[in-house]
Amino acid sequence: MAIFREINESEAKLCFLLDSESIKLWSYEQWESALKKKDVRSLAVYANEKFIGVCVYQLILDEAELLYLAIRPEHTRKGFGQSLFAEFLNITKKNNIKKIFLEVSSNNLSAIEFYKKFNFQTISVRKNYYKNGSDAILKSKVVC
Repeated sequence: MAIFREINESEAKLCFLLDSESIKLWSYEQWESALKKKDVRSLAVYANEKFIGVCVYQLILDEAELLYLAIRPEHTRKGFGQSLFAEFLNITKKNNIKKIFLEVSSNNLSAIEFYKKFNFQTISVRKNYYKNGSDAILKSKVVC
């Protein structure tokens, strides 16, 4: 059974280790900084009291931006990502969010398919955005 809870900078190390094992996006310092920001929220998913994944997002007026979403590699494709993301969507509804934005690498085909299941639409592409030369695909979803 999945349990969700908000986390803060005290869990920066757990998030950094997860990131190091998965998408390798942020440094430890970036994790500490993000988790300290007042307008950034972080929602973790736990199973059997073990940290499984994290969703980091920012609420700005009536919009939300997904900054980070990952599940530990050994727990992918078991429904934890979908449960965590569904909980994030519930939070956006409770906060009267009208639109959600996110960015995903064009190389991350599983993430692109994942967001497609939640009806996210591509709104723009930033060519050669990432260090590896892949494009950043900007997506959004209207939440009514």
